[in-house]
Amino acid sequence: MKYFLPFLFTLCTTTAWSQDLYLVNLKPKTNTSVFFNNPLSMLSQKALDRRINRDILLDEKDVPILPTQIQEIKNLNLDYVGASKWLNTIMVEISDETVVNQLQNLPFVDNVESLVRNTNPKRENPIVTNKFNRIQEFDYGYSTEFINQLNLKPLHDAGFTGQNILIGVIDAGFPGVNTVATFKKLRDESRIIDTYNFVNNHSNVYQKDSHGTMVLANMAGNVDGTYVGSAPDANYALYISEDANPETPKELLYWIQAAERADSVGVDIINTSLGYTTFDDSRYDFTYENMNGETTLISKGAKIAASRGIFVVNAMGNDGDNSWHYISAPADVPEVFSIGANDSYNYPASFTSYGPNAVGIYKPNVSAMGVYVPTVSPNGNYVSVNGTSFASPIMAGSIATLMSAYPTKSINELKNLIENSAHLYPVYSNQLGYGIPNFETIFNTLNTRDLSSVSYEIFPNPTKSYVRINSKGEVYKLELFNMEGKILKVVNNNNEINIQEFPKGIYMLNIYFRNGETKSNKIIIQ
Repeated sequence: MKYFLPFLFTLCTTTAWSQDLYLVNLKPKTNTSVFFNNPLSMLSQKALDRRINRDILLDEKDVPILPTQIQEIKNLNLDYVGASKWLNTIMVEISDETVVNQLQNLPFVDNVESLVRNTNPKRENPIVTNKFNRIQEFDYGYSTEFINQLNLKPLHDAGFTGQNILIGVIDAGFPGVNTVATFKKLRDESRIIDTYNFVNNHSNVYQKDSHGTMVLANMAGNVDGTYVGSAPDANYALYISEDANPETPKELLYWIQAAERADSVGVDIINTSLGYTTFDDSRYDFTYENMNGETTLISKGAKIAASRGIFVVNAMGNDGDNSWHYISAPADVPEVFSIGANDSYNYPASFTSYGPNAVGIYKPNVSAMGVYVPTVSPNGNYVSVNGTSFASPIMAGSIATLMSAYPTKSINELKNLIENSAHLYPVYSNQLGYGIPNFETIFNTLNTRDLSSVSYEIFPNPTKSYVRINSKGEVYKLELFNMEGKILKVVNNNNEINIQEFPKGIYMLNIYFRNGETKSNKIIIQ
């Protein structure tokens, strides 16, 4: 039997398993130039814009796996689970071991890797605490407390509420999001821009477990001031990767597929209130030593997601008061912004998982409210819940609000500002990280910095012949790049660059100022 928590872990079973999961790792892709010459065939314009704004180059990981290769594998005597273009791998389930050799003999296959980690698993009385079901009628005052604890209201008052920021939410289901009043404004303004259920392979996400509904409310909820989430005006992409019934490594691949789709539609932030350490078949279980940010399949995927210029936010887990005790995957990835849970008195929640990761990287990064958090159930009732599952979306929405004010700031700069503003900084806690951030402090810091920043204008853009930079700051170098990151032209000590020699398309221009600032801008050649 499995219990579904805000974080999703399972009891041991003694079932005999007749099928094993494998990764079919493919040889390097050979079809890259076709896609690099036509990037819109693999990524949306919004995704390309995000890459340009964050100076992220296209690479082989963006290129899809050839459908013919997938079909050739499907033709064998196996169960196809899914594919990841980022990891260049295909997950399959096999009951006949001779199929492994058949796979290995395919000319495009590099190797076949079993996901079984322990052939003789033993577990002793695992502790499972069902904090997710510790729900009561909402009785202590809307969302005011978690908004004020992060000092987010000044940003909302200034008109920054997550607008134009796209948040991908990867979870277990969103029943009621298409019907209840909490999400009416979200629906009426058509701000749910993409949905997909990777467990069942269809676009209906308004079903299955309600965990995702309650997570989404912490960010997107908005009912005439009765309940306002941390990013009420952001856009959202909703994905199901978690199956609330069996707990299998298939869900790791589903998450990667969801992250790949999130990247392709151009998300700015991914929030995940899921994490993995053990499975129903304990042969696949991870150890704490595996929580090093590099070993587990989902952590590999999360690391690539972050490398695409996505701000990846993940809950730490709810194992602080049970036998596992530590972090889960993919919160163990250094590039993932991992969130612990505190109460209304700024103390750690008893259940919030402990860092660091297995190689000593500080985790969590920061914390947010995770005890008696107000949210909404699928029938529209306000309830209170516990878990790092809810601290994470509160933080992700707050980051979206900050990004709506400063959309061109680098992710690393935002991470540093958030950590430096937290109430424990520079002291670090293995449960709260640097503690509870102060978003008004961050907002004021960035406002002050912008007053001294170089003001400039690029024109004409789009253009057919040249681009000129108008600025009080002196320009000492211009660099023109294509979408593959290749430098096409460099101009020194000039504020103008001639581009007549280049074909139509989207390019990136780096502008270097004498005061040390560098700006990157998208250039469209018509």
